[in-house]
Amino acid sequence: MFTFNTLLVPIDFSPPSLAAAEQAVALAGGEEPMVILLHVIDASLIEFAASHELGERESLAQRMRARAEQQAEVLRGRLAGRVNVQAIVCEGVPFVEIVKKAEEFLVDAIIMGRVGTRGSLEKLLFGTTAERVLRGTSRPVLVLPHRG
Repeated sequence: MFTFNTLLVPIDFSPPSLAAAEQAVALAGGEEPMVILLHVIDASLIEFAASHELGERESLAQRMRARAEQQAEVLRGRLAGRVNVQAIVCEGVPFVEIVKKAEEFLVDAIIMGRVGTRGSLEKLLFGTTAERVLRGTSRPVLVLPHRG
C-alpha cells in the first residue's frame, strides 16, 4: 500500500480545489506528512489585464499575489494541525508550474480538483489544467470530481 507522505495540491480557491486540499489532509500519512498548497497566478491573466489598461503589469501582479497569499494562508491555517502544511504562490503557466513543483519537492502524488475557474471555451480548446498535468508528470495524480 502507498504511503503519501508529501502531497502537492494545486489550488485556485474554487470549491473543487478546496475539497482537494481537505482530501489531501485526510490521505497524508507517514512519519512527517506534508501537504503543499500551490497557487499559480496565471501570467496570461496579468498580461491580459495590463493590455486592457486595467493597471500596470507589476502593480496588478503584486495585488494578485498579495490576495492569493492571504487566501492561501487562511487555508493553510485551517488545515494545519492535522499535518504540516506549506503554502506557495508563484506566477507562470499553471500546469507547467504544478509539474515543476511536483518534481522540485519530490511529492508522492498530486491531488487536484477536476474543475477549476477556467472558462468552458478555454477548456474545450486547450483541455483542463488537470489533463495537462496528467500528461506532463510522472507522479501519481488523483483528480477529484466536483460534487456540488
